[in-house]
Amino acid sequence: MKALTIAIAITAAMTSALTARGNTAEPDTLVVVNNANRVTINRTPTANTIIITGSKDDEDFYYSYTAERVDSAAVAARSEEEWGLSLPFLHDEKRSKSKIVWGGNTQIGICMPLDGPVGLDQSVDLAIGKLVGVSYRPWSKGPEFSVGVGLFAQKFALHGNSMFALDGKSLVIVPLPADARDSHVRLFNFGFQLPVSFKQQIYRDFSVSAGVAMKLNSYTTASNKYTIDHRSYETPLRGLQQRILTYDVFACIGLEDIALYCRYSPVSLFKSGNGPQFDVLSFGINLGF
Repeated sequence: MKALTIAIAITAAMTSALTARGNTAEPDTLVVVNNANRVTINRTPTANTIIITGSKDDEDFYYSYTAERVDSAAVAARSEEEWGLSLPFLHDEKRSKSKIVWGGNTQIGICMPLDGPVGLDQSVDLAIGKLVGVSYRPWSKGPEFSVGVGLFAQKFALHGNSMFALDGKSLVIVPLPADARDSHVRLFNFGFQLPVSFKQQIYRDFSVSAGVAMKLNSYTTASNKYTIDHRSYETPLRGLQQRILTYDVFACIGLEDIALYCRYSPVSLFKSGNGPQFDVLSFGINLGF
């Protein structure tokens, strides 16, 4: 009975290999082992292996036979690895767990006011998109959705012999004193943001991302610094009537460690009558994409 079982197993392995190659010839019996101690059949993506150890007549007996076969799934996986392709939605839909992200999307760049008052120029744009966040990828090769809590800071420069002043509670732009020199006039905005985004891997570590960030403008100030007759003057302006809530739309493209970002703020920092009206376009380098 054991000999019959072994012969059938070897014949089955050969039949699998020959069928995969489209060969319909009758298989031949390779070996018959009477009273084998152990028969092991191993299956891999590309082959079946039969191992026979020990028989009644010879405890040291050993026989091994490997029959190659074609596995379409393994061939497809190997082809993808060779070409380095990673196309979305064309792979298995094995779910992955969500993960927590710390300190991601640190952005350093330039913010440019658009359609603003004359003399209001670009300056520094800084942000940490996700002090902490949660991301979730429903498909193994599909988009990754994420939400987080972060910080941002923007500073705008005012040039052209102008400075900021308060007219009641409204921030206005007025001329500098006639003898003022070495002026340094800035508008600073700081707050928290809640970015909601999706990210799609395109090729290996190369990805694109886009989303919306709700912004809580919690601290907005202006300051004037200038010199008259070698005497320095500094005027901080606080208690400004900025909008508490605004939003940005943004996009990033690049590698996992470094990318390029662009953000656009379509809502002015101040309501009409409370301060200068302008949109903001920001762009720069994104670290920890």
